Order: sequence, then structure tokens, then C-alpha cells
Amino acid sequence: MNFEQLKNKTIMLFGKSRAFTPNEFLEHLSKHHISVCNDEGTKPELIVQGRLVNPIEQERLDDLYAQKVAPIIEVDALDEWLCQQIDGETLLMSLKLSGDTERLMGYLQNSYISDTLYLRLLKLYNWQGEGFFDNDENRDITASLVSRFYENIERNHNVQYANMGIMHLLNQSNNIELAETIALLAPLQTALKEGCDNSTQKILNAIALHENSSVKVLKQWVKVGNDDIQTLVAMRHDLSLQLQEYLLNLNKPIIKEVLSLNAHIEHSVALTLIEAYPENIAKHIVLDATLFETLVAQYAEALAENESLTLEMQKQLLEDAVSVQKILAQNSVLERTLFETLLECADDEVIASLIANETTKSEDITALYQRNAEIYALAIAQNVKTDPTILQALANSSDIEVLLALAKNGATPIDLLYQFQLDSRLARAVKENESFGKHIQRDNIGWDV
Repeated sequence: MNFEQLKNKTIMLFGKSRAFTPNEFLEHLSKHHISVCNDEGTKPELIVQGRLVNPIEQERLDDLYAQKVAPIIEVDALDEWLCQQIDGETLLMSLKLSGDTERLMGYLQNSYISDTLYLRLLKLYNWQGEGFFDNDENRDITASLVSRFYENIERNHNVQYANMGIMHLLNQSNNIELAETIALLAPLQTALKEGCDNSTQKILNAIALHENSSVKVLKQWVKVGNDDIQTLVAMRHDLSLQLQEYLLNLNKPIIKEVLSLNAHIEHSVALTLIEAYPENIAKHIVLDATLFETLVAQYAEALAENESLTLEMQKQLLEDAVSVQKILAQNSVLERTLFETLLECADDEVIASLIANETTKSEDITALYQRNAEIYALAIAQNVKTDPTILQALANSSDIEVLLALAKNGATPIDLLYQFQLDSRLARAVKENESFGKHIQRDNIGWDV
């Protein structure tokens, strides 16, 4: 319905608004020049049926419906339209000046106002120096926050009353404004500065790691938070140079070590940390030619694990010792041409590492099995890409290490795992095999896994 057409006209209301107090409802109507009548002698343009209609009103409403005096609608549609017309700036100023908590709470529990207006209003709420669930009012506002933004709230209808509800909300949301608003709420600000219980700490941790936490929030988290919070922030891959340097200047060993494990720190920061944590830097930092050359003489083995190696870097490492080749052979970024070079002429231990590489093709494994089944048996038994017929053949091995590898391999045929389960040396490995566990749940119990 086009409610704009009601301007300068009269409606009749039975019951009450669902979104506003009686006075507020009339005030919003008057802003749109819509009047409300209860006089039986007045013919309304529209009849609105609200909540809590009493028996006398219901009888009169039924008479008006029978007489077809005017269209009859539920109040929800009118409430929603009125909420959409609210001037946010005017409302915010009014609530700031009045300090009317009850009115503010009414709006925060009004499902028809926009999410943007809701978050602005939430910043005005006074949490009375207490936590999210420490009093009835705080609990109601917390519930309104979670229920408004939580996906599939209908299937998780109690999450808004759970201590961890806000953490679950953050973990599923990619709303930047929501994440920042929650981070700056008084209960979390207090917890950040003064300490808190375990459930609130988990909310703080979720914000520290949240991909949409703003620079503003992260700066505050780093400056005010405890060691745990600072450590979590140091793990992030999107830290600005300013934040990296601030963390570095805290001069805390644990923070420095975490930064050294962060692949995305700036090279200027990496060079500051390289003396204390050279292997961490070599393994994890996103490399350029200069940094590679700085490290390669002393830390070639660590560099061989780095997944940002270019082809030229890989070629240089390929000329190094067998110990370096063994590590490089397992690197998932190993270029196919170099893979084939190693496949043809490398040391047996290097080839065993190639078999363990997650990018190795099934046909490569088969070819190596045919080349020398005995030497490569253990590595082949460990690889989930190994052809089932080869895994079946390896089950005849007398080497317990090979049998254990098969018992742990998710690709090992189920009938073999049943046999291994009867061997006390292998039974535990079979029980811990995820594929075997899913098979039992699906086929023996009937669960949907």
C-alpha cells in the first residue's frame, strides 16, 4: 500500500502499534500529517488492526469489516513504513538530549528500523558498567543485537541468550561496521583494559582475528590489549607497517617470534627480526631476490620450505646439498620441470620426498612403485593419491612402518582397514583414521557424514 496517500487524511486504529509506544506512534503519524480518530461518526480512509485488540474493539472492528467502511490492514505494514521514514539524525539528537533509556531500548528492539540506524543507536546505549548479561536491560539489548544480525536465527533460536552468542555472530559475519561497533561497546572496552572471564576473552580474540576488524579497532587492541590479544593481532596478514612497527617496539619476545612467522610482514621488519629468528623468516616470509640472497648461504634448508619461491630460486636451491633437495622436493610450489628433473636423477631419499609432495600425480607414484617398490614403499603407503591396487599390494609387507602408514592412510581400502584393526600394533591407527571413522558412522550407524 502507498501510505504517502494518507497524508492529510484520517485512519482508525484498533489495538496498539507493535513497533512504537502509543505516544510515539501518534507522533510519527503526525509528522506525515496523518490523524487518528476513534469517533464513530468519522469515516476513516484506512482501518488498522494492531496488537492487543480488546473484545469491545474486536466487535466494532468486525462491524466495520462487514460494512466495508474502509480497507483494513495489519499494523505491521504501517509500522514498517513509519520506521523507514525516520530521520536518523533527528532521532539520534533527540535521544542524546533526552537520555531516555526506555525510549532508546524500544528502538533497539524495533525490528523495522534499518541496520545502519540500529548500530548508531546501539552506540548510545549505557551498559551501566556491567557485562552483556549482567542485568535484564543489558541482556535484552544483547539479544536484540545477536538476533538482528545472526544468520538463520530461526534454526539457532537460543543463540542470542548464550554467553558466546556475540562470538558466534562475529565468526559468521563479514559486516565491517558491525564488527567495529561490537568492538567499541563498553563491556568489551572494559574487558580489554581490566581483564575478563573466559567467554568474554573469546569474543576479544574473535575481534583480534576478524578479517573485517578495522584499523581503528586493531590499533586500540594492540595498544590496550594484553599479551594474548597482541599476539593474535601479530598473526594477521593485513597489518599495516605502522602496526607491525608498533608491535615490534613493544620488545616482547613472544610478539617478535609471532611476527617472524607471519609471511606478510614488511621486509624492513623482517630484516630487524632476522638475527633472532632467521629460520622463521626464511621459511615463511614472502621472498624477493634481495632477501633470498641474504638468506640462501646460511639458511638454504629453511628457504626450501618457503612457498613463495620463484623458479629461479628453486633452480638455485636444486644445486645445493641433498638435504636441501629433500626439503625442496616436498614443497607444493615446486615447478613441474624441476620435479621431473629430480624424478629422473635424484637421490632415493629425495625421490621419497617427491612422493610425499601433495602435488605429486597418481601416475608418478605408480611409475616409482614399478621402478623400485621396496625402496619407496613407505612413502607410497603414506600418500592418499596412491592407486588402491598398490595399497592392497603393500599390505603384504612385513615392515611394520609400511603397515602403520597404510593404517593411517585415508585412501586405504576399507576391507584392509578392517583386517588391520585385528592387529594390536595397528588397531589404534585404524581407529584414528578419519576415513574409517566416517565409514563406521555412515554405513554401520547410518549417520549423515
